[in-house]
Amino acid sequence: MDEDLMGIDRAILDAIRGSKQPLSTYGIAKDVRVSWSTVNTHCYKLKSMGILSEERQQSRFGQSKMLWHLKNK
Repeated sequence: MDEDLMGIDRAILDAIRGSKQPLSTYGIAKDVRVSWSTVNTHCYKLKSMGILSEERQQSRFGQSKMLWHLKNK
């Protein structure tokens, strides 16, 4: 499965591993210094591979954001 991971996938995983709490797509994008849409695409790829899990969080203003964390195995 590691052969299916690109450099950006590894950078995303490193950012999440380095955080004490789940990270938003935007937070990962800032850490990795790539666009939000690139991170979003790769997070869904990692989710489909069974590596990441998502958690939708809604703010008090009604906005929702996706939080990503490593899937427990």
